[in-house]
Amino acid sequence: MVDLKGAAFLKEIRSINWFEKSGIPNEKYHMIFSLYEACDTWGKRYMDVWEPRICALEAAASEKIGDDAVDEAFDAVSAAIGDVVWEKFGGYIERQHLGEETAVSFELFDMIKRDMAWAYVEKLLDMPGFFTMLTDIYRQGYFPCSWKGEYPSGQAVVL
Repeated sequence: MVDLKGAAFLKEIRSINWFEKSGIPNEKYHMIFSLYEACDTWGKRYMDVWEPRICALEAAASEKIGDDAVDEAFDAVSAAIGDVVWEKFGGYIERQHLGEETAVSFELFDMIKRDMAWAYVEKLLDMPGFFTMLTDIYRQGYFPCSWKGEYPSGQAVVL
């Protein structure tokens, strides 16, 4: 069941202008312009940075709110943003002429929902962290898909 804090978060992420700035260079981030590059070149680095943060957050969430609440967070985020993110992702692919690279679309789409679900869990736990930071990047209209350098130094890799 979604509480008031959760409902506010879901409303907030529904209002994100997904992919609005993707493909537009920004000196703050390391820009890439290929879906394949996001997965093939940066995929291992993504796992190296994201996985320890997911594991730590999952352990804290399991202890504090329980696995069922984590599952509910994932379901709520998917229901809240799934359609709009998929639509905006398709628009981005079309705008950037990436139609030849759609074989990895579902994998990248799932990354977005996973990031937002973990950000939701951080919100529920009152523990803003890595995924809250990613939410800020999504709010700016970019898609953070990896990390360049040693986290927390370095910079987000974005589409």
